[in-house]
Amino acid sequence: DQLVFLTGAFKMTADKPEGPYTYQAPVVFGGFDGQTRSGNSVNYKDTDLEVVLGPLASLPTRYKTSKWGDFYPNPIDPCTFFDEDGELWMAYGSWSGGIFMLKLDKHTGLRDYTYTYSGTGTTPNAAATSDAYFGKKIAGGYYVSGEGPYIQHIGSYYYLFMSYGGFAPNEGYEMRVFRSDKPDGPYIDASGKAATYTDQNRWVLNYGPSAATNRGMK
Repeated sequence: DQLVFLTGAFKMTADKPEGPYTYQAPVVFGGFDGQTRSGNSVNYKDTDLEVVLGPLASLPTRYKTSKWGDFYPNPIDPCTFFDEDGELWMAYGSWSGGIFMLKLDKHTGLRDYTYTYSGTGTTPNAAATSDAYFGKKIAGGYYVSGEGPYIQHIGSYYYLFMSYGGFAPNEGYEMRVFRSDKPDGPYIDASGKAATYTDQNRWVLNYGPSAATNRGMK
């Protein structure tokens, strides 16, 4: 009966809300493409990638990309929730590659390694909405703004709340909402527009009075 704190990468537990929290295990990692950032790089051998994909002789080609945000999420801003069947899920990510969803083990709070996802190609595919390691994309992508996912079941639907925009003196953050009849989507707004973006919407401005596209109920 421990309290569980999940980040985009780790599970930590404590006996009291104020801690102290102790590291337990990884949930998901990102940026293990061998690129050096701020003088550091992450080796995929130090992640749980091989727990998901099995033993690897080298990093799969699809993860060797200098344009990480074209394909994959930033593993931050996690939101965990139980669906109506008692299963545990985690939505996470922001901007860049979009918001993704992973099924968690409801007994441990870690990734459910028995639950698999499509997306095992040998080259990056920006059009893919699923990846064997990162899970299923449910919103955003192509460097369009969107972060801080929060999902709640209300009535007959699962509602995805998220923030568009960013730090700015004006035309900053605004909240949008989509809904789905399944916890892992697809999520759409009242006009039937999907929460996910495509290559035709790359880098599009999706908030503020000068927005080039408008989807999600504000």
